[in-house]
Amino acid sequence: MRKLLPVLVGVVVATSACARDVHTRFPAPPDAPTGSVELVFTSPAAGVSVAVNGVLVVHDRRTERVRIEHVPTGYADLAIAAGAGEKQVRVWVDSDRVTTIPLGAPGEPPVSAIRALATSLASVALYALLN
Repeated sequence: MRKLLPVLVGVVVATSACARDVHTRFPAPPDAPTGSVELVFTSPAAGVSVAVNGVLVVHDRRTERVRIEHVPTGYADLAIAAGAGEKQVRVWVDSDRVTTIPLGAPGEPPVSAIRALATSLASVALYALLN
């Protein structure tokens, strides 16, 4: 059991450092024509929050990609916050294609450097335990 504990700690640290894609749905009426909007960051962004037409659909996530389904067709107003940066944009949403918005990531907060260091140390410890 003592040998298994460092391995489990290493796996938990490594998986917690990963940015995950976010998939969510806008609460549109069931009979409304809808489409999809996808936000793609140039690198992992922390503290990502997104509102569509004033409705918060994503709050404080670490991700590189956000996909929002069931957005009503026509113009949609998006408010995007990532880290210390904010952006508001109006986009056209079609029902037969995904509207993609590329965004520059504002950079990772200092905590991410600590997370990366912990992941590296856990990897070295795991390698040492296995050899």
